[in-house]
Amino acid sequence: MLKKNSISKKTEPNQEKSSEKKKKQDSVENILRSFKTNLHSIKFFFNKFGEIAENEDEDALKNAKEFTKEIMEGLGISVDEKGKSKTNKNEEKPNISEEKLLEITRKLKKRPKLSAQNFGILSSSSFLMLNNYFEYLIADLLTYHYSKFKDTLNSKEFKISLQEINEYETVEELEKHLIFKEVETMLIEMSFDSLIKHFKTKFNISSNEEIVNWDIINECRERRHIIVHNASVINKKYLSRTNNPENKKVGDKLSISKEYFQKVFLEIKLAGLLLSYDCWGNWDSEKATSAIKNMLVESFDSLNENNIDFCFRLTSYIKKIKARDEVQEDLLMRAKFNLCIALKNQEKTTELNKTLKTIKVGTSTPLFKLAHAILSEKTEKIILELIEQSFKLDEISYDTYKEWPMFEFTRKKKKLNTQIEKILNN
Repeated sequence: MLKKNSISKKTEPNQEKSSEKKKKQDSVENILRSFKTNLHSIKFFFNKFGEIAENEDEDALKNAKEFTKEIMEGLGISVDEKGKSKTNKNEEKPNISEEKLLEITRKLKKRPKLSAQNFGILSSSSFLMLNNYFEYLIADLLTYHYSKFKDTLNSKEFKISLQEINEYETVEELEKHLIFKEVETMLIEMSFDSLIKHFKTKFNISSNEEIVNWDIINECRERRHIIVHNASVINKKYLSRTNNPENKKVGDKLSISKEYFQKVFLEIKLAGLLLSYDCWGNWDSEKATSAIKNMLVESFDSLNENNIDFCFRLTSYIKKIKARDEVQEDLLMRAKFNLCIALKNQEKTTELNKTLKTIKVGTSTPLFKLAHAILSEKTEKIILELIEQSFKLDEISYDTYKEWPMFEFTRKKKKLNTQIEKILNN
């Protein structure tokens, strides 16, 4: 008989690990942390080993060219650096001895294999993992919602055998099993578009279409199918379902370049962050302040990594947020300054000035006034005065001045930068 909170039967080691993992993912914050960790890992893997793979491919190509040159010169044919023949068509063909031909034949058997595919294999596998990690995020969010808000499944009819029921000793265990099966069925039966729409129609979670470029993500999903199921060869299905960004034709092969991977990586990261923030604010509203902190850190990091457009779109999300207390107001103001930094870098002057007018710094600390002054391009005298005030209050130091994206604009001005460093080094 199933009992609520009854002691369950002894679990195997793998089951215990699974249980520990579920405990760690008892909030949207932890689910998002797992997603970000996965993305960091795949980015590190791609960047670290991608360079090695490229070098291996270049070496293989170089060896093949050198071998070809050696063979052709053995045949009495001169070649240039590109491996093209320099012999005039009217010149008399070289007389090659039988012994020389045998020597060349032996060399041909030992020729290096030209397989400059290391980068292609690595980039494709990294791309597939990136897609999988986005799927895992969606699955984890669905599982978390149905686990926390069980009422949403009350009207759902589940097919379950008596044998399956007897495998569980508590109601809680059976509930987890049914929820897992429901999510698994959704992932199998529903298209990717339908899953995203499910969040909007069933949970009132926005897809943030005004910020996220879903065309890029939809194309990468179709590209994934082509790589997995069609040996990377373009078919009519791909052309009909995507905007065909590379103008490919049926029969062409798709590859994953560095530039393409970076573009898709950032789009999936942005979509995953915003989807999680919406879920966080709706399902774990008592922890909404932590969500804003998370967004602030991400925007700061993106500026330092020179992902300006990513920062601009991420911080555009703050327009949807209404501060509930002073802490959130402070965090949102900082995020808005990061938005302004992105706007200034993109030279969107009109939008920058419009946003700056919404930031009231009259009663704020000198640091906020300083940020506003720099972005508004106030006089150097005002900026230096605010630098001194912020420094005296320990709001900035020499190290933070060198690191913070905000001060990139003053660091570029040689005279002003020298004056600021002199103040901060006292």
